[in-house]
Amino acid sequence: MAYIENSSGKKPSLFSAITIGVGSIIGSGWLFASYKASKVAGTVALGSWVIGAFIALLVALLLAEVATYYSKETGLFARLLSLTHNPDMGFIISSSNWFCTIIIIPAEAEATIQYLSQAYPAISDYVFTDNHFTALGLFFVCITMLMYGLINYWGIRLFAKANNLITTFKLIVPAATAIIFLSVSYHPENLTSFQGTIAPYGYGKMFTAVVACGIFYSFYGFNTITFFSAELENPQKNIPLALISSILICLIIYLLLQYSFLVALDPVQVATKGWDSFNFDSPLAQLAVLFGMNWMAILLYVDAAVSPSGTGIIFVGSSARIFTGMAQDGQMPKIFGKIHPLHGVSRLSIVTTLAFCMALVIFFDNWDKIMIVVSVFMAISCIAVPVAFVKLRKMDPAKRPFTMPAGLTVSYISYIAITYLLTQCGFLAAIVSLGFHVALFLIYCVVYYGNLKMSFRALLSSWSMFAYLILACALSYATDSTLVGELEHFIILVVLATINYYFMINQKNYQLSK
Repeated sequence: MAYIENSSGKKPSLFSAITIGVGSIIGSGWLFASYKASKVAGTVALGSWVIGAFIALLVALLLAEVATYYSKETGLFARLLSLTHNPDMGFIISSSNWFCTIIIIPAEAEATIQYLSQAYPAISDYVFTDNHFTALGLFFVCITMLMYGLINYWGIRLFAKANNLITTFKLIVPAATAIIFLSVSYHPENLTSFQGTIAPYGYGKMFTAVVACGIFYSFYGFNTITFFSAELENPQKNIPLALISSILICLIIYLLLQYSFLVALDPVQVATKGWDSFNFDSPLAQLAVLFGMNWMAILLYVDAAVSPSGTGIIFVGSSARIFTGMAQDGQMPKIFGKIHPLHGVSRLSIVTTLAFCMALVIFFDNWDKIMIVVSVFMAISCIAVPVAFVKLRKMDPAKRPFTMPAGLTVSYISYIAITYLLTQCGFLAAIVSLGFHVALFLIYCVVYYGNLKMSFRALLSSWSMFAYLILACALSYATDSTLVGELEHFIILVVLATINYYFMINQKNYQLSK
């Protein structure tokens, strides 16, 4: 694939790489997650953000080493196991990445339209009512996604320029919102006033909020930097710096927002009725109106159009590059691997991405519905990072341009942490993801192998990933049904997941067998 250069002959810089990461992370999550996390976890929602950032940072550091090794590969994050293991096993992760990236795009568009509909009460019921979009609302969502596609259609140069500007705005508004809330309504007693504790709903809710309230979703966007690795300046140096910087920058902003939201709420209602007694459709904007700051509400409504749109634009580009990478790996029709000679992107991949997105809004017609489902696919996608990391260390132990200290230990910790989060998503979401992967894998075998012998070898070459998905379903069911205590559940999880981890790392490619 040719590198994409701007008019001065330079590729997008470290700043552009950081803005890709920050622009992906700060999307619709900041508009809703602080409010939803406070309802579920109360004050310990602050810890939820730290947990989410910690897991994202572990994965990012592992990914940084792998990305510097494969710095010239397109759509790297989605192709990890195809590169380190085999295309059959890699297809499972690629399809999970693809679906995850696809579904985030309508999530961002829906967040924009949901927020903006509240700015015009006279028409809000015609767009978003009873926590669902109307036909008119879905039409506006599709128009918004079409805009995302048009910006990507003309390649990385327009994309980078638009994203740099949008991300600068996205950084300023959330930080300013937190500071203003702290200055106009500061009630630190809120942190302990309900039932006299910071954890009135239990400390376990701190982990629940990570997956159920969009916190893990909010940090997930860091990986998009690696989708553009082949197009960035000095990727061996800039990819690790951009991955780490984007997560830490966003963590600071998210913690400020969460804290300011917790201490800004009515102290009487918090103390007497609890955190889950508040109900907002556009949380931050409606809170600003309660404080009499209509100008700020207007600014937040403007940002509701800008922040999710910036993320949506990035994910359209990411999804197109996943399609291109899968085509190059023989997992999608070769036509998706055809790169435009001037703009450096597969335009057919962009058009196909938008078509799938517009179909998805029919089934996921509000932001809340998307969160749990997308969190499952995010977790499955992230599992590929520690597995690929360890396998690559075994394949080629030579020093990298960036080497992760204590990498094998960090890899194992991140694997267990992601697996635990996956089990918190619930049995229904886990079984849906298993069904999705099985169905898509069967189609893949029929289309690309066309005979039982090769298809059976494909299954043997990827059996450990399917075993992991089945294990996730079983552990999720145990979580939902409380069959065992939390400690016993965690011990069982560690033992079974560790066994599966070994087999995933050492998965054999049976297509090479004679």
